[in-house]
Amino acid sequence: MSLLERAASSMRVRITAVATLFVLLVTVAGSVLVVLAIGHSIGQGLVSSARQDAQAIDAQLASGVKPAAAATTGRHDVVVQLVGPDGTVVASDRPELTGEPLRTRTGVTGTAVVGGLQDKFTLVAVDAGAAARAASGVDRIVVGRSTETRDETRAEAAGVLAVAVTLVVLALAVVVWVSVGRALRPVEVMREEASTITATHLRRRLAVPAGSDEVPRLARTLNEMLDRIDEGQERQRQFVSDASHELRTPLAVIRQSAEVARAHPDRFDVQRLADDVLAESLRLEDLVSTLLLLARVESAAEQPVEDVDVDDLVLAEVTRARATAPAHVTIDASAVGAGRTRGNPLLLAQVVGNLLSNAVRHARSEVRVSLAEKDGRVLLRVDDDGNGIPSDQREAVFERFIRLDDARDRDAGGTGLGLAIVRSVVEGAGGDVRAEEAPAGGARLIVRLPATE
Repeated sequence: MSLLERAASSMRVRITAVATLFVLLVTVAGSVLVVLAIGHSIGQGLVSSARQDAQAIDAQLASGVKPAAAATTGRHDVVVQLVGPDGTVVASDRPELTGEPLRTRTGVTGTAVVGGLQDKFTLVAVDAGAAARAASGVDRIVVGRSTETRDETRAEAAGVLAVAVTLVVLALAVVVWVSVGRALRPVEVMREEASTITATHLRRRLAVPAGSDEVPRLARTLNEMLDRIDEGQERQRQFVSDASHELRTPLAVIRQSAEVARAHPDRFDVQRLADDVLAESLRLEDLVSTLLLLARVESAAEQPVEDVDVDDLVLAEVTRARATAPAHVTIDASAVGAGRTRGNPLLLAQVVGNLLSNAVRHARSEVRVSLAEKDGRVLLRVDDDGNGIPSDQREAVFERFIRLDDARDRDAGGTGLGLAIVRSVVEGAGGDVRAEEAPAGGARLIVRLPATE
């Protein structure tokens, strides 16, 4: 990019140029108005003075002063012409004005060039009074005042204003340039710092300038955004690490079984190898399916939503859970009442299924399910009579790949993602989920969702 293009794209240059141009236009317009006002004021003064001179001449003529004497003023900035009833010049203070009368109507001011272009006068024509007309035969008195003073004053004012406007505009341009530069300097520093923040250096943060105006707030907002990005990447890295570990376990079991079978075919028959491979394959399939479901939940904003009868979902999932639950575990759904919310029915069914699966897996003998609407919320409770969840781990159980110590045995089932899916779906539907201690001493998982009519 050339220097001119960079200057044209610079906010500092644009702001300075716009401010300077605006002030220049305003000051030039104001200066023109001032000059015109000065000229108008002086012009009115000339007209007033010429009218006073005409009245004085009229008084002299009425008192018997001869026209030639009354017309003589002895001043170079005044011109006088006395005109008779027939339009001829009776007397004038300028020899060159005794022939042709000045073309100025009675009572109307005008401008005439007298004695060449260098002498310009503002003229006033006044009708002579009856006494002056009877005594001197003068019908009209024309008096002119030189406009030289007015023109000089106007030119001087224009020159002074031109210099003042130039200095003011230049000073303003410098002030705006410096002020904008200082205001944008923290932004430029943030830009330079932001250019050094890469995927491998997300720990870096922008320096926050002092103060509480827009620039420090922008820096704090950008740092908060970087914190969220860094946290998201950290969670993604942890998720990839955990997922890799979970996927590696069944693969390692399959490989170990195959190696043992090959090394000791006499002590490791094909049926046992097939059982091990099938069991771990099913576990691997379940884990991959759960990961895909979690990815689907993460993009739940793209899923269609509708009004859902939560009680129907709960009863359907209870029926499904009873079919697969161990014989010693019963599921009591007698406390399931009506409840209606808005969301994706497939994902909400997954929430209920995961809660029931978790409860059945940890229950000793009984799982209790209840559903009700209260205070504009649909309240779902799933209780079990197992060992419960320690109070310091009731938040952690909703994290990904989290298993409590008594559930570390993978033979007990579970991927460590079920409750993470529950929280993602519920929060995406505008609800919340928490863990408590059940009255029977086990775990109670409570889901609250917004109720609809």
